[in-house]
Amino acid sequence: MKKILLLGIGLAFISCATHKKISDSEREKLISELDYIRDIDQKYARIPPAEMISKYGTKVAWKIFETKRDSVGKDNQSKIKKMFSQYGYLGINQVGKENTSKFWIPIQHADNDVEFQKKILRVLKKESEKNNAPKNEYAMLEDRVAINTNQKQRFGSQVIYNEEGQAIPKNGLTDSANVDKLRKEYGLPAFKEYYNQMTTMHFEMNKNNFLEKGITGPKLYK
Repeated sequence: MKKILLLGIGLAFISCATHKKISDSEREKLISELDYIRDIDQKYARIPPAEMISKYGTKVAWKIFETKRDSVGKDNQSKIKKMFSQYGYLGINQVGKENTSKFWIPIQHADNDVEFQKKILRVLKKESEKNNAPKNEYAMLEDRVAINTNQKQRFGSQVIYNEEGQAIPKNGLTDSANVDKLRKEYGLPAFKEYYNQMTTMHFEMNKNNFLEKGITGPKLYK
């Protein structure tokens, strides 16, 4: 029994020592790389710039933009996977709150690699419980994995839009009656506030198309 116990302690120690400790110089380099990852991700998370649409036309511009977005996403994921294999989850204690969110973004957007999202989700759950990662980021990744595995969401963070341009929960909710209570617990804004914000944003981004259909304003939740 004693040998088994000692073996267990040894294995636990090896497991805990798997990830490399971050030096000050490495932290500075990691944060610089995370800045780049966030900036390039957000550049292609939006709609194509007006000059691109003017040059190529809407349909071709979108195709070029989405191809570049996919390429950027895969490149970012490769960088994040390398960081994770070396240092584990880069949480608040390792790189600060702002920078851990930059680490999380490419994982949230890694819809081409759901197994990777699932793996990180399990780790992120533990890190958020230790207050080493924001709870809202855990909630949003959980919803993302649910959507990518054709399940309903708990938090309603992932939206689609109906014909009138109103945001609705993609795949539906597991418990719509208690969604606001759950969202508050995980640091997410109230359902109505968030969905009205998303609806308004969607309307403004597609305003000309809606006006052509006779829709003159966003359809908000009352």
